[in-house]
Amino acid sequence: MTTTSKPPEPASAPAPRPELDDAPPLLGSWRNIYLVVLGTLASLIALFWALTRIYS
Repeated sequence: MTTTSKPPEPASAPAPRPELDDAPPLLGSWRNIYLVVLGTLASLIALFWALTRIYS
């Protein structure tokens, strides 16, 4: 006795997640977060440069 089985259905694309398009919880926009990160990096570089100049 042969049974025919249905071929597997193709996997559908995952449903879009609208919460990924929301603004971040802090600072209001991703641009502001990036600016804070870059500002922190710049200030740390300046601090370490100054410490190197003072103690070398």
